[in-house]
Amino acid sequence: MASDASLPRRSATSFRNRTLLKFLYLLPVAFAAVIVADLAYNRVTHKPPPVRHLAGKPFASVPIAGLTANLFAQGETLRASGNDVFLEFRDAAGHLADVGDVSLILTLNMPDMVMHSMGRVMPTATPGQYRTTLEPQMAGTWTAKISFTNSKTNGEATLPVAVK
Repeated sequence: MASDASLPRRSATSFRNRTLLKFLYLLPVAFAAVIVADLAYNRVTHKPPPVRHLAGKPFASVPIAGLTANLFAQGETLRASGNDVFLEFRDAAGHLADVGDVSLILTLNMPDMVMHSMGRVMPTATPGQYRTTLEPQMAGTWTAKISFTNSKTNGEATLPVAVK
């Protein structure tokens, strides 16, 4: 019979290393399982997209086809570079009104030249609120043209907008 001295002995260090290696292999699998479980839970519970509540006062408002269009930005005016602009349309009772397809175009008339700044206006998760990004690239008093089109009606309005 062989003695215990002839059998290879496993050290505690190699056992610890193998355990750590197994843990490191299982960690990405566990992480992926948590992500998939979270996505499945959100899908099954039918969570709606987040609703953005606009705080503060609008930097500009204009009546348009029986509604009021309010424009919000990060300050009281637009900046010459990168502006996230939120538009909302409210009826006479102050309720949000979904108006369909919206466009917002800024125009600056100068001698021998006209500059335009426009962004793609996208609806948000809240009906009646829209978002776009504008980059006028020059300070001055621009003319904003807001228009909307839907199956029932169309509307268009212009207003002066200060860009600093």
